[in-house]
Formats: sequence, C-alpha cells, structure tokens
Amino acid sequence: MLNQSIRVGVRLIDSNSSPYIVAEAGSNFNQKLDVAKRLIEVASESGASAVKFQLFRADSLYPNRDQLYSVFKELELNPDWVEPLSTHASEYGVEFLASAFDYDSVDILEDISISAHKIASSETTNLKLLHYVASKRKPVLVSTGMCDLVDVQEAINVCLAVGNSDIVLMQCGSMYPLPVQHVHLRTISTFNEMFGGPVGFSDHTLGRHAAVAAVGVGATVFEKHFTLDKEADGPDHFYALEPDQLKMYVRAIQDAYESLGSPVKQMLPDEITQGRREGLYAAHTLEPGAVLEVENLLVKRPALGLRARYQSVAIGAKITKTIEAGDPIGWEHLEFH
Repeated sequence: MLNQSIRVGVRLIDSNSSPYIVAEAGSNFNQKLDVAKRLIEVASESGASAVKFQLFRADSLYPNRDQLYSVFKELELNPDWVEPLSTHASEYGVEFLASAFDYDSVDILEDISISAHKIASSETTNLKLLHYVASKRKPVLVSTGMCDLVDVQEAINVCLAVGNSDIVLMQCGSMYPLPVQHVHLRTISTFNEMFGGPVGFSDHTLGRHAAVAAVGVGATVFEKHFTLDKEADGPDHFYALEPDQLKMYVRAIQDAYESLGSPVKQMLPDEITQGRREGLYAAHTLEPGAVLEVENLLVKRPALGLRARYQSVAIGAKITKTIEAGDPIGWEHLEFH
C-alpha cells in the first residue's frame, strides 16, 4: 500500500487535508521568460498550492524528427530558466513543480532540489523513466490518462521496488477538453481502496463541476491548466482557465472541501439558539445540595441545556452548581446517585 500521507514542500497531504491545487502552466508561457514568471504570479494570486511547467526535449521525444518534432521544439522550456522560475515561485509562495520527460530533465529538476516530481500520463507506462524518477525518493504525482488498471499497478510496482511509496495517483482522461461522460470520478474511490495514499484529479474538463464532485469522492490533489489568454497561439491555451477563472476554480474546490465538514451529525450553534426545541430551565435560583423537583423546573424554548425529554431523568438529581433563576439546566449541574 502507498503511504497515507506525503509532504510536498511545507504541505502535508493526506486524505483529510485541505486541497492541494496545482496550477498547470505547461507550455502556455509562449517561450517568454517574463510570461512564465507572470504565470507563476497568477498561480499565487489564485490561491493555488503549486505551479507546474513541462520540461522536455524534442530531440529526446522525437529523435526521428517526424512531423511532431517541430511542434514540440517550439514548446520547449529553456532549461536555463528552471532555477530562476523556481526562485520566482518561492518568492510568491507557491511550490515550483515540473513534469520531466527524460533523464536529463529529471536531473535538472533534482539540481534545484525540487520537492516532488510529476509524471505525465504519456509517460506513466515509460517504466524506465518512472523507475529513474521514483529512485530520487521524492513524492511522485502520477497521472493515469492513457492507462488501464494493469498499467497503474505496474507503475506502482516500479515505484515500490525502489522503496518509494510516496505516490499520488491522479485520475485523468487524456482528451483536451475532456467530455464529462469520460471523467469517471468513481475511479478515485477505486484507487484509494486498492492502493491507499492520497488520490488526485488531473482535470481536463472545461468547467469546475467535475473538480467539485471529485472532492466528494476523496480527491485531495488537483491539477488544472491555465493561461494568461485563451486566444493565444499554442495547443494548450484554448481549454485552459484564464486568471479570473482560475481564482474561481480554486475557490470552488476549497468551498467544496469546507462543505464536507464533520461526519458527526449534530445541531449547529444557530440551530441550538433558534430552534423550536423545548428545554429545562430553573424556575428560581437553585443552590448546590438541593434536590431537583418538578416545581423547580420551567419548560421553555430554546433548549440551551437539557432537552425537555430528559425531565423524568433529571428529577431527583442533586444540584452541584448554583443555577440562577431562568438559566438553562445542564448535565454539568447535576449529580446522580
């Protein structure tokens, strides 16, 4: 089983922790350092926990230089920018993360002492790369798009084989955008039941409803693409959130988490003070040592102490603390023999 809690930077993440939200900048920096820095600032302003980029080399992904080579070549993040971007993220109070797609990129991230690694869906079945990443003994966020359950199990086995059980499985569908009928949030429960550990949701839908629902089925880590401008040129801008939308997305997830509340059913403070429930009150001042009798009681609303239904139990009890006339009677005022 995977560890039930992991630490990414200063944040402890477990099944009960507040949402850890990764704002995915990806390749939406338009190959400009100032834009990449502005994306970090937007992630911070939104309330996200981390900002993530992608670190790959087209020469490694497409060594035969096929038709996709030129596309990915234009999307590369300059490795010399990794350290200044990481520093910028630290200055703005967000964790810097990146998905590495080759060994050299992993090493670059290790050189800046990155706090966790992210495995993109396309690389989850690249078991050699996964083995190399897991061997760094950092937490690993593993997206599971393009995978079936056997692929997920194999990925976990690789990580466990090198002694790394700090794994977060991210339910994911690799369609951009992802239609809601292909989100399959129940898989989050399956991951949790089968493997344990914190579970997440890498969200490629156009809205925020799926993420809100994911909170309800146990997701604690979230990832969402964002951009400065949906109309910008590039493959990932059109389905990404703009700054104001990212703020609303983060707030919606946080609100959903807060709404989970307690598993214990109890009355709310305002319900106690305003509810039409009858309670027991002192008809006159009652001193310690007195025995509670019917004539000592008033029944009125609201029920701030004992509910009226406990009257027969309370009668005959000894008073242990002074109760002023008109005050509610509580269990703490009574002693039973």
